[in-house]
Amino acid sequence: MTGVFDLEVVRRRLDSAPDGARLKPVCLQTVVLGDGALEALPETVAGLVGTRGGPVGVLSDLTPKLYRSLDLLEHVTESLVSSTGVRGVFVGTPGHGAHADEQTLAKATRDCEGVACLVAVGSGTVTDIGKVVAATHGFGYVVVQTANSVNGFADDRSVLLVNGVKRTSLSTWPDALIADIDVLAEAPVEMNAAGLGDLSAMFTAPADWYLATSLGMDDSYSPSAVALAREQGPALLEAARLVPDADRTALSQVAATLTLSGISMGIAGTTAPCSGMEHAVSHLLEMAAVAGGRKAALHGSQVGVSTVVAGLLWRRVLEELADDGLSRVQVPDALEAETAVRKAFAGIDPSGAMAAECWRDYEAKLGRWARSGELIELAAGRWRSHDRALRDLLVGPEVLVAALHDGGAPVQFSELTPPVDGEAARWAVANCRFLRNRLSVADMALFLGIWGELLVDALLEDAAELARLARVEPV
Repeated sequence: MTGVFDLEVVRRRLDSAPDGARLKPVCLQTVVLGDGALEALPETVAGLVGTRGGPVGVLSDLTPKLYRSLDLLEHVTESLVSSTGVRGVFVGTPGHGAHADEQTLAKATRDCEGVACLVAVGSGTVTDIGKVVAATHGFGYVVVQTANSVNGFADDRSVLLVNGVKRTSLSTWPDALIADIDVLAEAPVEMNAAGLGDLSAMFTAPADWYLATSLGMDDSYSPSAVALAREQGPALLEAARLVPDADRTALSQVAATLTLSGISMGIAGTTAPCSGMEHAVSHLLEMAAVAGGRKAALHGSQVGVSTVVAGLLWRRVLEELADDGLSRVQVPDALEAETAVRKAFAGIDPSGAMAAECWRDYEAKLGRWARSGELIELAAGRWRSHDRALRDLLVGPEVLVAALHDGGAPVQFSELTPPVDGEAARWAVANCRFLRNRLSVADMALFLGIWGELLVDALLEDAAELARLARVEPV
């Protein structure tokens, strides 16, 4: 059954939303999601090629992918070659996947010169590279989703490595997204479980965004953008336990929710609807792995583990804020903050480029906080209402742990593949607030005066205990 995702319904809903006028248009033109979705590929590509000359570029990494037990890349190539001709474009290395760094982007862009349309067949990173290439050349772009691993298949942004730092940059929407359940069902279980991890951020990240807007640190919060994916939360939690069995209904639910999550970022003009503290932790782990020449764990899996930590921190922060916490917030000393940023990254990048990149954003965030005094006071007077709104956006970390565990996803850093040891986990959690110019619950903990090594250790210990309980006492 194809067509389980109706993009026009989404558009009509957003057009009639109370905050619809503030949202950006959905420039994704076609979503084909369900059984037999891949059959729509030749016609979809033909519509994008039009009268342009040249072959169709097929962009992929070197990781094998299956479709009905056969090679997916061969199937895609054969389905396109008879009418258009195909040029294979490959990124990454065997066993290590691809990184969206400057060299990889430049090579892929050169390799795609003269093609009439681009089809990406691969991971979220391959998709992000393809978005940049398509934006540079201005040709049509189709994404063939190969796993339920991340939400970046359906948005207009790419996560790139800039001076060794993970940065989310505007690129372009795909023209079409094709997600065939036969392809998703043959993806490794850990890839589909990673999508659950990535989506778990919908239960903490919107609270970061709401808090930032409430305190004058952001003016872009959109209830409609948040609700687009967040309303699927109960169905997603219910589907989680069936993901390890490659249940087709569960895979469809995860794929549709990932698509909605991606669209929510595009219409909001920011990743904030589904990316907060937990994504910053994951990005730091990836940056450290790349800098050390090591393979990182799956991004979505890292996000899931980090979401548990973020949920635990939110619980503590709300307790502090309920006790007149906003009356005692403070701005860190800029010189001390810069010293802390440079110290945080010195071990993985002695050149200082990574620290300088992060300090530019963190300095701007501290400056905005220093200028938000009146809005912070205003928020304090309305805190009861804000507290209710935040609690409605959040889900208890026990529920998150149960869903991740039942869905076959890692629950703590030591369960990742490859595992992240305690020292690396503490480093990433402790320094996640330095990554970008956006308020998160970790920043709030610092401004409240409760952030530090003892709290980080306590959060990781609490997460480990929840993981232990999930293994012996299902929630």
